Amino acid sequence: MAVVVLHVVGSVVTLTALGSPGWWYGNVYDALVRWCVPVFVMVSGALLLDPRKTEGVAEFYRKRAARVLLPIVFWSAVFILWNRRGALAELRAIDALYSVARGWPHYHLWFLYMILCLYLFVPFLRTLVRNTKRRDLLWLVSLMFVLSGVNELSRVFSGDGAGLFINWFLPYLPYFLCGYLIQTSDRKIPRAVLMAVFGLAVAVTALGCYGLGRAQGLDRGLYFYGYLSLSVIPMSISMMLMLKQYTVAGRWAQCVQGGAPLTLGVYLVHPILLESFREYGFKPEEHAPLLTVPLMAALVFGGAVVVVLVFRRIPWLKRFI
Repeated sequence: MAVVVLHVVGSVVTLTALGSPGWWYGNVYDALVRWCVPVFVMVSGALLLDPRKTEGVAEFYRKRAARVLLPIVFWSAVFILWNRRGALAELRAIDALYSVARGWPHYHLWFLYMILCLYLFVPFLRTLVRNTKRRDLLWLVSLMFVLSGVNELSRVFSGDGAGLFINWFLPYLPYFLCGYLIQTSDRKIPRAVLMAVFGLAVAVTALGCYGLGRAQGLDRGLYFYGYLSLSVIPMSISMMLMLKQYTVAGRWAQCVQGGAPLTLGVYLVHPILLESFREYGFKPEEHAPLLTVPLMAALVFGGAVVVVLVFRRIPWLKRFI
């Protein structure tokens, strides 16, 4: 849901006058959900780096390929066609290959290309965490966060492109390892402290985007939205820690367990619904973003859930979500 909000609100921030009331609504909504992708990476690390898992390298690759590779191939093809839906005759094979090499057949699919490369190193990272003292691992993760953060700062202010997708996973390694550290930690930080850190990080993200955008242009201001910015890193870690401490039970637990298998599918299909709404004139940046952003996010999210449920009822389509 946070990812859907992120994608719905993006147009409000980029297409509305900087500093206007509508822009501020979009800016705050955007800042509030910037933890979503880092938390996905940390959850992956928490689950996949479990030292009790002992399957071999080949077996691990086989399992991950069945789960991730098929959706990547299928949805890359779908979105390459979707992006050229008004001019399919102009689609060239070289353009399709280039978009795949960049890991960018569509703006949201980069995550799957990144996580696929990250999975390649999981068997070796398991060996690392199994044979490294926790204190040393904390130092390693801290150092990697510093280097990744400096790299993100350099990328934004130098204007360098993203390059080939095969390198994208490297800056996200500290999040991946951090997920494991959080999962295996017995230390409990007071929830009030975590909420304060989260709130402060959201405020720095929103105000930093405005201040830097005002001074050097919105493209530079969007640095604060980066998943490795100086504000989003503590925001994401505090959210992950709060989620770990949160306990679900009863009907809510059943709801979460029932909805969990739909997550990947919702992530994959929601841009088609979002862009369809926009094509028919429902653009949140044009109509009271304070209300239309959550309304459109709910419509897109609900519609994506329905589509995924239909996919899961068709055996040959189920494997792609």
